[in-house]
Amino acid sequence: MAEQLPLILPDDPKLAGNITHFARALRRAGLSIGSGRVVEAVEAVAAVGFTSRRDFYWTLHACFVNRPEQARVFAQIFRLYWRDPRYLEHMMAAMLPAIRGVQEDRPATPAEKRAAEALLDGAEAPERDDQPEPEETLIEV
Repeated sequence: MAEQLPLILPDDPKLAGNITHFARALRRAGLSIGSGRVVEAVEAVAAVGFTSRRDFYWTLHACFVNRPEQARVFAQIFRLYWRDPRYLEHMMAAMLPAIRGVQEDRPATPAEKRAAEALLDGAEAPERDDQPEPEETLIEV
């Protein structure tokens, strides 16, 4: 039986939890990520440190992306998950048009849609009133 090495966690245990949730979102978007790769990602972040967003991005990218076609989905989910509020608004508008009632001027790309679906998995669209708006009638006198 192989000897199990202790897991080295970053100083902030919430970061390890966030990396785990991020990996789940990637998995829902179609990337093949097992628990071993999640452990490697947590250890890699602990080794590299959390000094800059760019270093953090490329550390996680190295752990989770193993095919070129996965890079766009990873980039979209990374932006959504690690808090780019304007981008999240765009994705919410693309996936749940009832929130704003009008689509943005640019349709979401397939990678953006997959990312939003992965992150919004289980989220319910806001309830809409299915009653049509009353039409105004013009009465001439």
